[in-house]
Amino acid sequence: MTKWITTRERGSILAINIMVWMCRRCNHRLVSLLLYPIAAYFFVTSRVAHKASKRFFALATAETGWLNFYRQLLCFSRSLVDRITMLNGDADVFKVNHSGRDVLMNSLKDGRGLIMLGSHLGNFEACQLLADDRMEITIHVVAYFSGSAKVRQALDAINPALRSRLINPAEPDAVLRMRDVINKGGVLAVLGDRTGIGNRKVTVEFMGKPADFPSGPYHLAAILGCPVFCFFGLRTGPFAYDTCAIRLLDSLPINRRKREGEILLYAQKYADILAEKAREYPSNWFNFYEFWNGPTDSKP
Repeated sequence: MTKWITTRERGSILAINIMVWMCRRCNHRLVSLLLYPIAAYFFVTSRVAHKASKRFFALATAETGWLNFYRQLLCFSRSLVDRITMLNGDADVFKVNHSGRDVLMNSLKDGRGLIMLGSHLGNFEACQLLADDRMEITIHVVAYFSGSAKVRQALDAINPALRSRLINPAEPDAVLRMRDVINKGGVLAVLGDRTGIGNRKVTVEFMGKPADFPSGPYHLAAILGCPVFCFFGLRTGPFAYDTCAIRLLDSLPINRRKREGEILLYAQKYADILAEKAREYPSNWFNFYEFWNGPTDSKP
């Protein structure tokens, strides 16, 4: 599942900056209308992504019609516009239905932080902004951004202050920074659905097929001694999101031998939760590459 690393980022930095400018300066309805031809362009030119989308929908919904991929591209484009809107300080225009918010907030009452395990299902970055704004918690994003450097550069220019809360796990002081966040009662947002080169991983069943998931977030939770929550931010319509926080685990054994078995157990549990949400919100699936191990056909 490291195929995403070699997938070239689409679009020029100029085109992305033009879109950012339009989102900030133009009528939102006009920008929304422009997304239809943009999505159509990527629909026609993105053969690899179309093939991967077809297999996903075959497994998630048993439907493989071309309209599914177009809706998926539209949802992705609209989510990007939403991210720009929120970064611009306009998060209050969104209607958000929360699920599990009280459980998450109660976990932070003892002053100890937690890991929020996100994915490329839905708009995770947008929802961490919503949580930051409405739940009054400090969220630090732990991630590599090599696969989306152009988008990242454009978004950072909108709200440069957020860059101080991005943690690159490859940096020498990354673990120390993450420990400091947890000790101060903050939240580390970590992606749980993509493995990188050299990263620890486990193979679990996802929608009935084997797929590799990272085990690094669970090792990190064991090192930091903190609970882990699943968190999803799912676009349901214009300016509307469903957010869902699910407690995944309280703690992991310090003993390494016992820990490995627990990690496999919780990675499978996370994959099951992700599969359930992906089936419920299929257009929010933003992994546009071959996700599963094995042959790349589109048959369930």
